[in-house]
Amino acid sequence: MEKLNSKDKQIYDDMKQCFVDLGMKIINEENLPDALRGMSTFEYPGYGGVEFIFVPSHNIIDLSMRYADFQRDKLPALYELLNLINLNMVNSHFCVEPNSRIVLLRSGMNVTGYFLNKIDFKTLLGQVLAAAHTFFPLIAKLQLNDQTVQSIMEELIKVSISQMPPEFLEPNGKMNEPKKSVEHPYIVHACADMPAFPTHSHGMTELGMPEFLIDHLAFGGNQNGGRINASYDYFTKPENKDKLEAIKNGETVKLKDPDLMPSCEYPDPHVYCYRRVYPEFEMVKQAYCIESPDDIDPAMWFVQRGRRFCPDR
Repeated sequence: MEKLNSKDKQIYDDMKQCFVDLGMKIINEENLPDALRGMSTFEYPGYGGVEFIFVPSHNIIDLSMRYADFQRDKLPALYELLNLINLNMVNSHFCVEPNSRIVLLRSGMNVTGYFLNKIDFKTLLGQVLAAAHTFFPLIAKLQLNDQTVQSIMEELIKVSISQMPPEFLEPNGKMNEPKKSVEHPYIVHACADMPAFPTHSHGMTELGMPEFLIDHLAFGGNQNGGRINASYDYFTKPENKDKLEAIKNGETVKLKDPDLMPSCEYPDPHVYCYRRVYPEFEMVKQAYCIESPDDIDPAMWFVQRGRRFCPDR
């Protein structure tokens, strides 16, 4: 049995506080032999809450969400659907408990050092909630209706494309090839399937800039591309180049909509955190098809933009 110390308990308490900061209630807690476990509820109906576990012996945090158990005869179709969904996941994945047939959305992170990085944890939690909100309804369709996996996927792709900004669509409604412009001489890449949201840049390296990445579920189709462009506009201003250098040196830079878009009529109250990430980061590997160090230009470096869910700076 692992003896839990004050550091372990503080990390767990910090996890709880992140839920509270997001307006979520802690509904159950338990001291396991080698871990600390809690359960939180949230606003989306029909799901079993968010379970969070800290395992000190491995410095691992596990986040999971449960959905209803499935009929045995629908399990083959369920596995097919989950496989298609998981192809589009970055930091989470869906799986099925073999005995109970309960669908789980799982994610996690390592705790480095002696403290919980609350910004990273809230970002991960936000991504889990967004993935649940996007994909659990698809799983419900398969369970409750007579729809096929193919029809469910076709509906999702159709809805995703309908949410795309016009500049990402051809006149026939299909996604076009991304193009450079004089104002923004790089490409904002959009996922070709679900959900069809812009996620990262290509071509900023040639401009002496980092490549920017945003999780494809972070802001939605109408905002991801604009936020990448706003980031480029901000960091190319001479007075802000020292902040870009700070990010390159490992610092996290926090900005808000009025910083990035002074003329924004309805600014988002959240804080955006820019941090440097490296080629071994899973999101970078997937976005830029990196399998080995030889797959990237040595001049390339990467900045992830996340959203901090508390309005203070």
